[in-house]
Amino acid sequence: MPSGTTSRLDPGGRMTQSKNVVGVTGKRVLAIYAHPDDEGQVTGTLAAFLAAGNAVTLICTTRGEVGEISDAALATPETLGYTRELELRAAMAQIGLADVRFLPFWDSGMDGTPENADPRCFHQQPADVAVPAILSIMREVRPHFVFTWQADGGYGHPDHIAAHRHTVAAFEACGDATAYPEAGEPWAPERLYWGARLMGQFATIRLEMERRGLLPEPLDDAARTRIADMLAKPELPVSVIVDCAHLVETKRRASSMHRSQFGESSMFARIPEDLRLQFFGQERFYQARPETSDSEPPRTDFS
Repeated sequence: MPSGTTSRLDPGGRMTQSKNVVGVTGKRVLAIYAHPDDEGQVTGTLAAFLAAGNAVTLICTTRGEVGEISDAALATPETLGYTRELELRAAMAQIGLADVRFLPFWDSGMDGTPENADPRCFHQQPADVAVPAILSIMREVRPHFVFTWQADGGYGHPDHIAAHRHTVAAFEACGDATAYPEAGEPWAPERLYWGARLMGQFATIRLEMERRGLLPEPLDDAARTRIADMLAKPELPVSVIVDCAHLVETKRRASSMHRSQFGESSMFARIPEDLRLQFFGQERFYQARPETSDSEPPRTDFS
């Protein structure tokens, strides 16, 4: 096989070859996000890791129990968490990711909603509860690379921010034998990443789709405020840019599994062909541990 290529079976059982866009093989990868569908920001990268012969585990800290319901025929408020768990497993099946773990915490809902006060929700969990819950899986999996939400959670969602905070704490404690010894044998992951220039890209595409009349309804004042905030925030420097151009349709197919959240009228279902490569074609990450210089040009893989 040519250097830098990987092989895998396609859905028809045929062996195919593709470039190893992540640049490594034989590594273990752990991604930690708060809700089913949050993983969309890293789906292409996880698919590429798997295709190159790496092991990938996904932790979802809640089941998204208080998310929206796009179609009443798909779920009720009482069944939504179960529905979204199945949707996440179906989404990850599109890229061949079978090791999906859920933590026993509840969805907090958007910032400022009554559900924020629910003592079961993830963002309400103290560090001595949330960190060992993540750490026990981290020490079991023994990842080389860890991925999670950025510090502000993208747009301030309480659970996203908690996922960032507790993942960073677990990453830093993982190799310390004196920290949470009940969570397993120590292991020192090599690198920690989170998304870079993610929300600005989302906001730009959404505004362009509104301009073209492609959204099911005009943006309301709250949405416009969130988009303005996204565009006004300084963006993190980019450490790694993963080329996902060959995975655009795979990513769209995975996203479409989240039917309770993204119905046929959703923005994601309406992205026109000329914008799909811009939206789905790259995934960008900031390397937080070990820190890298902001002046370094982005790398194109994880080697």
